[in-house]
Amino acid sequence: MRILGWQSRLLRHRDGGRGGVRGGALGFGRGQQAGGLANASNPRAAQIAFSNDAKLTSFLAQLRLELAQIRTGEVTLLDPDTEEERPMWVTCTEIRDELGSVTGMVALMNDLSELKELERRRIEQAVFESEKLAAQGRLAASIAHEINNPLEAVKNALYLLTNKVSEDDPNNKFLQIALKETGRVSRILSQMLGFYRPAAAMAPTDLNGVIEEAQALVGNSLKQRGVRIQNELSKQMPPVMCSGDQIKQVVLNILINASHAMPDGGTVHISTHVTHDADPEFLRSGAVHIQVRDTGLGIAEENVAHIFEPFFSTKQEKGTGLGLWVSNGIVRSHGGDIKVRSRPGRGTTFTITLPIDGPPPDAQPANGS
Repeated sequence: MRILGWQSRLLRHRDGGRGGVRGGALGFGRGQQAGGLANASNPRAAQIAFSNDAKLTSFLAQLRLELAQIRTGEVTLLDPDTEEERPMWVTCTEIRDELGSVTGMVALMNDLSELKELERRRIEQAVFESEKLAAQGRLAASIAHEINNPLEAVKNALYLLTNKVSEDDPNNKFLQIALKETGRVSRILSQMLGFYRPAAAMAPTDLNGVIEEAQALVGNSLKQRGVRIQNELSKQMPPVMCSGDQIKQVVLNILINASHAMPDGGTVHISTHVTHDADPEFLRSGAVHIQVRDTGLGIAEENVAHIFEPFFSTKQEKGTGLGLWVSNGIVRSHGGDIKVRSRPGRGTTFTITLPIDGPPPDAQPANGS
């Protein structure tokens, strides 16, 4: 395993018998020498190497304060060649002389970059699968809801007919069969609707923390695309009664869409604030607002009105067209609202508004199902 340009190995830090900790030759890229003599043709790499050396020295000094014989911890260093962050898992132990005095430390470092990337991809895939299953359920519930309306009309018409046809009429038995079967279909649809209406686990939630968790999941992916995130998260945000996992899914969907809208890189601005005055969108006062603004390509005017519709996508074969539809359903099931503003070439802004006290008792299930 490569660690910042050289092979994994035991690193011995000696201090001349005084029991201190001193970093040596840490963070040097390919072809660089130990002892701080980095490649003179790359002063930036040399600067990073010395910075890594100092950071690891400080980290090992902190580990020495632990009482365990073998100390472990994680530290993030920079690769001098690529300037990418490399999370390193450090395992170290002290070296003692015959009198028991500490003469140095031996540290083994393992690069966690690949493991963390695999974990990030696993989480992203799990979120995608969860979103897909949720979308399928919502779609089925929406279809059931739409079928149920004309079905009720058919049932009423059959009921009126049976009242006008005598029991001796040979057609009466066919009406009874039709009534029985429409009743069965109605029960099946009711079961489908009931199955998809499990109450989301609502609890007082730190929305700023939810946003930061969502950013951590896609942070590396955004960085690789040249996308930067700028946060302006209000410190006055109160706990919001909501499902943190569902709101995280909404933020993830919007962040992923924003990165796709900036193929050449850009910036995503995320802000939060709270309003305690009565909001015209709600009967109750007190709401929180999450705004996600990107500097991407924007959305064509004729498409803005359709972006929350199921299976509508501007990404052709790359998109399912379900992410924003699912997000809209989640926000509305919380008694909230999601709006979008966009101009081609000027970026897109999503604004999510949620009531602080959670959804009202009569809040509609997701996507009106």
